[in-house]
Amino acid sequence: MKRFPLYKRLSRAGMRAYHGLRHRAMDAGLLPGDSDYVRFICIGYARTGSTLLMRSLNNHSRVIGYGEIVKNIDRYPQHYHEFENSQALFERDPARFLQTMVFRKYPPQIDAVGFKIFYHHAPRDTAWGRGVWDYLLGQPELRVLHLKRRNKLKTLLSEKQAGETEEWIRYSDDKEPAAIHIAPAEAQSFFERMAAWEAECDALFAGHPHCEVVYEQLTRDLPDGLRQIQTFLGVPHEDVHPGTEKRPRRSLSAQIDNYAELKAHFAATPWAEFFSE
Repeated sequence: MKRFPLYKRLSRAGMRAYHGLRHRAMDAGLLPGDSDYVRFICIGYARTGSTLLMRSLNNHSRVIGYGEIVKNIDRYPQHYHEFENSQALFERDPARFLQTMVFRKYPPQIDAVGFKIFYHHAPRDTAWGRGVWDYLLGQPELRVLHLKRRNKLKTLLSEKQAGETEEWIRYSDDKEPAAIHIAPAEAQSFFERMAAWEAECDALFAGHPHCEVVYEQLTRDLPDGLRQIQTFLGVPHEDVHPGTEKRPRRSLSAQIDNYAELKAHFAATPWAEFFSE
C-alpha cells in the first residue's frame, strides 16, 4: 500500500506546526534539505482543469503543488502554512518570495515543486506583477505546463455559472444551475482574448521546457494524461486521483438560453467548432 509523507496526512493545525518546525530545522541545518528538484508552473485560465490537474499532482508522494499564490500584491496566500510570517516579503519583493519561500529547500524525497498561475495574475502593468513574471521568465530550467481548453465556449459558460452560483468547485450535480444568457459580443470578446493569451504565453515561454495539456484530452483518459505529465516533471509514475469526479453535464443548448442565436452568429467564423455537440 502506498504511504504518503507525514505532511500529507496531518490535520490543518498539525500541518502548521509541522511546516514551521520543518523549515526552521532545515534553515538551521538540523534536518536535511534539498533544493535539487524540478520547478514548475501550471499556467492557463480558470475552468480549464487546473484544479483537477494540481489536486492530482498534489496526491503524488514526491510532488508539492501550490495553488494561485501570486494573484496580486493584495492577495497574500496566508492559508498556506509554509508562508506564515512572509507577507512583508511577498509585498516588497515577489521574486525573492518565490525564490526563498516557494522554491526553498524541501525534504530530499521531494522531486518537483510548483504552483498555478493564470494569464491575468500578477498584472504586468504593475511593478509587483512584472517582478513575478520577470522572475519566472528568468528561470530557464522552469518547466511549464500550459493548460488549454479547446472549446472556449464551455470555458466561458463554466465561468459564468460559477460566478452566478459562487460554486467554483462542484462536488455534486444534485442541483443544476439555471440556463445562462451569453451575448454574442461577450462571447466573441472572450474567444479572442483567450486566443491572444494562449499565443502570448506560448511565445513568452518558448525557450522553456513546456508541455501543452489540453483539457479535453486530459479528461478523456486521465490516468494516461497524468502519467505523461509525471514523465515531463521527471517524477516516478504513481496512480493519483484528484478526489473529485468529472460528471456528465447537460448539453450546451440546455445550459445556454440563447444557444441557437450564438450558433448562428458564429456559423461562418473560426469559433463555429465550439457549437458542435
